[in-house]
Amino acid sequence: MRQCYKREFHYRIPTFQHYRIKNIHSFTHSKFTHSTMPTFVLLAPALLIAFLLYWYMPSPATNLHIAGFVAVAVYGAVVYTLSHQINFWWYKRFPPTLPKHIKRVLLDFYPYYNRLNTTERQRFERRMSVFKIDKDFLTQELPKMPDDIRHLMIASAIQVTFGRENYLLKHWGVFAIYRQEFHSPQLQEFHAGEVHEEDGVILLAIDPFIAGIKTPSKNYDIGLHYLAKAMQYEDKIKNEDFLFHPAAERESFLRTMSLIRGRERRFEQDYLHAPPEDDFGLCVEHFFHAPERFEQALPDTYNALKKILNQDPLNGANPVINELMR
Repeated sequence: MRQCYKREFHYRIPTFQHYRIKNIHSFTHSKFTHSTMPTFVLLAPALLIAFLLYWYMPSPATNLHIAGFVAVAVYGAVVYTLSHQINFWWYKRFPPTLPKHIKRVLLDFYPYYNRLNTTERQRFERRMSVFKIDKDFLTQELPKMPDDIRHLMIASAIQVTFGRENYLLKHWGVFAIYRQEFHSPQLQEFHAGEVHEEDGVILLAIDPFIAGIKTPSKNYDIGLHYLAKAMQYEDKIKNEDFLFHPAAERESFLRTMSLIRGRERRFEQDYLHAPPEDDFGLCVEHFFHAPERFEQALPDTYNALKKILNQDPLNGANPVINELMR
C-alpha cells in the first residue's frame, strides 16, 4: 500500500520507527511567512525616500531632513508591525491561483472537489489558497512537508467549513504533521490525530490520512474527523445539538454508525469504545462519506448536521444550502 502512495503522490519520505510528540508549546504561528509581496510594495517607496533623503542630506542635517527620516521610520515600523494583517487582507481579496498540479491532485484524489460545479470549485480553490496562507505546517521528524499532502489536508478543512462564512478556523494556527501514528504522552497511546485546544494545534499522521483519502470505503478519513473536531471547539458545538438518543442507547447509536459505513464487522474494534468527545468528528466523517445511508438511518442527526454545516452532500455539485457571500 505504501508503495502505491509513493507512486501516486509526490511523497518521498523515509520510514521512521519511533515517534514522540515534541513540546507543543514550542510550536509558533509565524507572522505570515508564506508571502510578503503586498508589504514589500508598501515598504518600497519608504526605502526609496529614505535613500534619497540620505543621498541629498546636507551637512549638517536640517530639521526638515531629520523629520523626514523620522516619518519614514515610523511608517516602516507601522507597516512591518501590521504586515500579517496587510498581507492577509490583500490575499483574502485577491487569492493566488492554485498550481495546476495541485488541481490535478484534487481531481484525481478528492471526490468532494470533483463533484462541485465550476462556480463552487473556484470558490473551493480560493478558500484553499487563503487557508494555506493563514496556517503553518510543521513537520515533526520529517525532512519536509509534501506539497500535495499539505493541500489535501487543507481541502479537508475547506470541505468541513465550505458552507460557512467563517471558514478559516482562526483559533487553529498550526498543523503538526507526522509520518505515521504518533505516541501521545497525555493519553499514553498511539494516535493518528489530535487537537490541542489550548495551543491551537492540529496534529495529523500522513499515512492514515492518505489511506482515508484514497480508500474511504476501507479506511477512516481522519482529515474530516479532526478538522470537524477543530470546528466543534471553535464554534462551541455540543453533542446535544446533533445527537438525540438517550445516553443509555449510546451503544445502539454507535452500532448504527458502523452499519452506515458498512463496518459492522469492525464494530468492537472501531466503534464500541469511541469516546463521546469524538461523536461530532465521527458523524461529520460519515455524513460526507455515506450521506444516503446516514439520512435513512438517522434522519434527525443528518438534518441537524445539514443545519450546522450548511451543507447537504447529497447535492454534490452545489452542497451549500444557504447561499454565502462570495
